[in-house]
Amino acid sequence: MIGRTTRAIAATTAIAFVPACSFSPVNHRIKVGEEPFIVFVGEGIDHHTDIFAVPAGGGSVAQVTFTPLIEKGPRLSPTGEVVAFLRMRDTRPGAHRDVVLMNLLGGGEVTLTLPAEAGAPKVVTWSPNARTLYIRTDHGDWQAAAPPAEPLVTAVPAAETARVDSALDVWLGEPRFARVIACASGGLCIVGPKRDTTALAPEGRDPIRWGSDSVAWFQPGGMIVRSLGPGRERRITWTNGPEHPREASYAAGPPGP
Repeated sequence: MIGRTTRAIAATTAIAFVPACSFSPVNHRIKVGEEPFIVFVGEGIDHHTDIFAVPAGGGSVAQVTFTPLIEKGPRLSPTGEVVAFLRMRDTRPGAHRDVVLMNLLGGGEVTLTLPAEAGAPKVVTWSPNARTLYIRTDHGDWQAAAPPAEPLVTAVPAAETARVDSALDVWLGEPRFARVIACASGGLCIVGPKRDTTALAPEGRDPIRWGSDSVAWFQPGGMIVRSLGPGRERRITWTNGPEHPREASYAAGPPGP
């Protein structure tokens, strides 16, 4: 895999985002790049699987995508200005999948076309500094420079796949000291620095890192946020939300002073 490269985006979409609509899909709902918020997957009133967004404190949900296709696995860049996700016609084995980047400030999109030898993408995420996209496929790990750089896709060397593993894991704390995994018996568990395992949420699923000091997950009845320090967990409530919410991603907004 080492040394194989390809231009992942056609000339019409290289670097610039192609306008998907004339305004941001979260316009007047969320101050993208200025405040914390989440995106997640759900089924809207048309029963299509789309991506939605809501402020971190809850409130009115904004629909982000409006297609008859299936969107899944959204991952926000650290400031929240770009969301990366997978788009497909169906979930059958062998069905074609695209990696899509959407600019939430303007609604434009870029579609990455992976080389045939990469196989089907399974998940996409960002490096901690948001300069690189990592794409795990059924044939290994790939990487691409994030816009506005020219998105040239290359295979991740086998010796460096630990970087992709780390980016895909749900880490806790700053500096990171533990991670959240699915328990063998169901629910969510925390794996500590000595690989000790502690139960976190018996009915939890789809955990996400919620800033540097909290963790969040879905469970029956909604989304729960729990601080890593003292304090009670809280439920995020929203209005006009979709059915079956899942697969969330959190953006903290701009860094503090």
